[in-house]
Amino acid sequence: MRRALAITLFTGLSLTGCAAPEETTTAAASRTEIAAGAKDEAVARLLPADIRQAGKVRVASGVSFPPMEFFDTDNKTVLGFDADLGKALGEVLGVEFAFENVSFDGIIGGLNAGRYDLGLTSMLDKKERQQQVDFVDYLKSGSALMVAKGNPQGVKETLDMCGRKVAVEKAATGDLLVDDVTKKCAGAGKPAVEKVPFPDQASAVQALQSGRADMVAALDLTLAYSVKQAPQQFEVAVSAIDPLPVGIPVPKNKPQLRDAVQAALKKLIATGTYDRLLAKWNLQAQAFKDAAINAGA
Repeated sequence: MRRALAITLFTGLSLTGCAAPEETTTAAASRTEIAAGAKDEAVARLLPADIRQAGKVRVASGVSFPPMEFFDTDNKTVLGFDADLGKALGEVLGVEFAFENVSFDGIIGGLNAGRYDLGLTSMLDKKERQQQVDFVDYLKSGSALMVAKGNPQGVKETLDMCGRKVAVEKAATGDLLVDDVTKKCAGAGKPAVEKVPFPDQASAVQALQSGRADMVAALDLTLAYSVKQAPQQFEVAVSAIDPLPVGIPVPKNKPQLRDAVQAALKKLIATGTYDRLLAKWNLQAQAFKDAAINAGA
């Protein structure tokens, strides 16, 4: 990874929309191929006929969430765990998983409008989301709070968000966490959280770096990555908040696609490809090997 000054790194991200704080060595490593193996004809037959004929799955993804999905230095090629998982699923199913960069808050609406076939974008499987889409669960994660190095405000628990500026990616996990905590602040007689929403995760991190926010709320897996890239600037103050499965959202009117993706994921787990991808992106702690449907609470 680049060890350039973090201010250059994150300012560049916010200006270009690129989510990847990648250095030459890590970018090269991130492109390492991990083959899923040959197409599984029995699993591929589970796909809806229109997708088999098209040879492509249209994937909605908020490509600003390292290490899950982010742009390479060309600002076009999508890298990350989700990108690799999509490629591996596509190999098993005999189709291409074509990623399209979409604002996180527009993904479920885009799925249900038919603009995309599924999402691969580190979305928590929550009961309220299950009313709109089905999830094929493939990881587990919880929310976390990232602060400036040294934790100058002494953040130790979620109620320490009350009365402070918290940067979030709009409609993502951190955004929902702020809403939940704000209700608790009122009950505790504390001021509401001052939510500072951004269209992508990179901008939320840059807001903390520039002092426009007191902390960032997001999934632990992406904040741990941010700390790894800039350990002299950031630290995680609170982690493992309300852990839930992370799932692949699929429109409820596409149960065949849902079942085909689940079967392909089970194949990747059985062959060891899933474990190799986890190791490549240092996500072993987030393993969720059930490949369950709608396991979130």
